[in-house]
Amino acid sequence: MSANQPELKQGKMLFTSTLCFIFIVVATGILFPEQLYNVGIGTMTYLTDTFGWIYMAGSFAYVMVMFYFAFSKYGNIKFGPDDAKPEFSTFSWIGMLFSAGMGTVMLYWGVAEPVYHYMHPLSTTGIDPQTAEAAEFAMKQSFIHQGIQAWAAFSVVGLVLGYLMYRKNESGLISNILIPWGRGKANGNLGKMVNLICVFGAIAGISTSLGQTGLSLGISFSYLFGTPDAPWVIFLLVGVVALITIICTTTGLEKGIKLLSDYNAYLLFGLIILVAIVGPTTMMINVYFDSLGNYINDFFKDALMLPTFAADEEAGWIRGWPIYYYAWAIAWAPFVGPFIARVSKGRTVREFILGSMLIPCIGIFIWVAFFGTIGIQSSPEVLEAAAASSKAATFIVLQDYPMGTVISIGVVIALFTCFITSLNSSTFTLASMCEDGSENPSNKMKIIWVIAQCAMALTLMMATKTGIDMLQSISLIFALPLMFVLFLCIWSTFKMFREEFSEETLAAKAAVLESEKVTLEKAEQMS
Repeated sequence: MSANQPELKQGKMLFTSTLCFIFIVVATGILFPEQLYNVGIGTMTYLTDTFGWIYMAGSFAYVMVMFYFAFSKYGNIKFGPDDAKPEFSTFSWIGMLFSAGMGTVMLYWGVAEPVYHYMHPLSTTGIDPQTAEAAEFAMKQSFIHQGIQAWAAFSVVGLVLGYLMYRKNESGLISNILIPWGRGKANGNLGKMVNLICVFGAIAGISTSLGQTGLSLGISFSYLFGTPDAPWVIFLLVGVVALITIICTTTGLEKGIKLLSDYNAYLLFGLIILVAIVGPTTMMINVYFDSLGNYINDFFKDALMLPTFAADEEAGWIRGWPIYYYAWAIAWAPFVGPFIARVSKGRTVREFILGSMLIPCIGIFIWVAFFGTIGIQSSPEVLEAAAASSKAATFIVLQDYPMGTVISIGVVIALFTCFITSLNSSTFTLASMCEDGSENPSNKMKIIWVIAQCAMALTLMMATKTGIDMLQSISLIFALPLMFVLFLCIWSTFKMFREEFSEETLAAKAAVLESEKVTLEKAEQMS
């Protein structure tokens, strides 16, 4: 940033506004939990029934645009100078991409979703429950919902911020996406609105994730160690996670988050290998490739699935599954996007997009295929119990499985590490935005945000009646305005990429003209 360009100062406003928002939600949840629940669910239902097409079409558009950037002439642009080198090794980079994204989603839904769809396939498909067709439907839908459309939203935000921070030397404030239209726009009312929407959305996304992970941790301890499935257990577990996160996040990005992400990747890989050894290995591998083929084959049809002529039967299912997943990812984008941009310094646009969109999906698909196969092959009694309790599904299925206790303990540890790494990345992003896009926010700010996020997540957990409904509503509500911010990110990226290539073209023409001039001068001297 040049000396004559004013710095964007919005940190104090963002900090105060967001803490007030969290305080209002937490106070309402404590004093008026019934009213908070009714407002949340009512708003969610109205938005998804009225604007569901925006969630679906927008998520599809993000995928198409990101692939265009990756394979276009812009794919070789680097996050940094042309000679920049990646800051992190490829393994550490992949580990941080994965754990900062939807690792907690995979752990929570890896068994629960395939089992649910197997027991309750969408009625308009005409598929009978607990049949081979139901199993194929269940696996394909699980791939769709945890697949590339969710990750594309992260890439949209990460791409524009990575370019701005490391190519243009701007701060990490998301309002900087408005700089192509003038720095005054970025620091004006529109910029403030963009930042507020993003911070509120980030809080909504992480609260959903932390809330679901907290519920799953509480029930896992009940199954493994006989502790009561009570709120005080969840409060204690979330407190432990908060303490570890504070220690981890205050040691710095390179030390704390990188180390934990590496261990998390090793643990998840080890669990997959263990399940493959004790389970029906060949069948799991077959399920993986068969489901991947079905996913790719039906991608365009399923990516835009919306309730039409059978809306009464389809609307609730579509609201509760694809729209929920894509909205959740969009709500995560304001904190995952800046984080994955931060750890991708020195990489090209093509590397960033393909790495952040495809590699995590491959890992998630393997996990879902292996653990989903275990779930679908369970006894009828286990299937009924698992389908009825999403937060306990994994532990119900593993109870009587070979080495089930060992695998369950591994899953619990993975839940802890994914919880901590997700909280780490969101804390870093929120603290950074509240200190005007600083790459190294203060430890005091990080500690405040760890406590605030845990308080929000606990409030939503306590207001949740059926397990996840209130947690779902918060993401769906805040994802709608965020979608328009993401479209603004795409527009901004187009403008800046075109401008850079225009500058490069002019520079190349000038160099050619200069070379021709020198050649002519030499020729004249020789004559």
